[in-house]
Amino acid sequence: MALPVMTPVMSIDGDVVAVHSRWTADGSRIVTEATVRTASGDRVVSQLGGTVDGIGMRTIPGPEILVPGMLVSLAAHPDVDGGQRAHLVVDSAKIRAYPPGFVRTGPTKAGRFLYWESGCVYVTIDEPGTTAITGDGELAVIDDSLQAWNTGTASCSFFQLVNAGRAAHEVGRDKINLIKFRDTTWGRPAIGDDPARMYNGNAAGITTVIYIDDNTSDRDGAILDADVELNGVNFAISVNGQSNGRGSESDLQNTLTHELGHLLGLEHTCRLDPREPERMDHEGNPVPLCDDIPAEPLRTPAQQAIVDATMYPTQTTGETSKSSLSSDDIAAICTVYPTADDPGTCEAVGGTSGGCCSASGAGDRPDVGFLLAGFTLLFVMRRRKTSPKA
Repeated sequence: MALPVMTPVMSIDGDVVAVHSRWTADGSRIVTEATVRTASGDRVVSQLGGTVDGIGMRTIPGPEILVPGMLVSLAAHPDVDGGQRAHLVVDSAKIRAYPPGFVRTGPTKAGRFLYWESGCVYVTIDEPGTTAITGDGELAVIDDSLQAWNTGTASCSFFQLVNAGRAAHEVGRDKINLIKFRDTTWGRPAIGDDPARMYNGNAAGITTVIYIDDNTSDRDGAILDADVELNGVNFAISVNGQSNGRGSESDLQNTLTHELGHLLGLEHTCRLDPREPERMDHEGNPVPLCDDIPAEPLRTPAQQAIVDATMYPTQTTGETSKSSLSSDDIAAICTVYPTADDPGTCEAVGGTSGGCCSASGAGDRPDVGFLLAGFTLLFVMRRRKTSPKA
């Protein structure tokens, strides 16, 4: 009587860099092929289960389905299918690190993250614009930044940023979501009962969000107003490398696309300061300190995803990479504002559809009992020295 042949088991340690799930030819099962990047090269492993065309399959118990960004230790063995094609079959999987998730702004005291209630946000451009850009050259760039979010998420999200045109306004709670250039003083001016408020000179931009913070309200976390301010005092705001300003170059589209992410309700992908409150990403992972992410050759794919995101909190002089969205940024908007949840309206806060926001008056306050709070989010410039990378 012949003894069964024991198939040798091998260990595979590395980062999952790509996956592909498919139905078998007979349509009876889903299999997932994952590429694992190891110290000795890429290995493609196969496991039972996955998701194809909205249908998922899992074996219980069984190895967790691999996804890009995971750091894994696998046990696998070689085998062949009915057509004698070779496969490396996963027997067990230990997930040593999960891929990072996007990070949302919040939470409120009741634990909700911030969101817009309508299907769109109207954004007004402050009439004076900026002296750093010749003529009205900033207007086309602002449109490009708005469209970076609109077109980048159009396949999976209903949400739209709408250009409401130009008008002269100061930032504040007026239900006008303003883009304002600060070319003379980097801070808010004094008002009747509050002094001038100066900002961090290292910040190329700042976004202030006002939202409902009331655990008795079903609108808890709803954003009521968001204003973006851009630093033309400490930085030379530029378009295509050209600027009339002084100081280190801050590419307008790069900075504004990042700030619009804050306006939409997103936070930074890592923490700049250990004194910042600890927070979790969408996948439940602790948001790391930016300084704990190693230099590029030593980064895992998960760490690289944090750095590549538009919502990464620093930029170098003249950087343009944040002008387009990463997969992390797209996943954020498509999760918070998925197509399936389209409210079917495009209304300004407290307004009617199709119109431009207007300044609020005494009778245009939030509902009685709603508590208001504000988040202020900074985008920090790391000035280049001798190295092209920060």
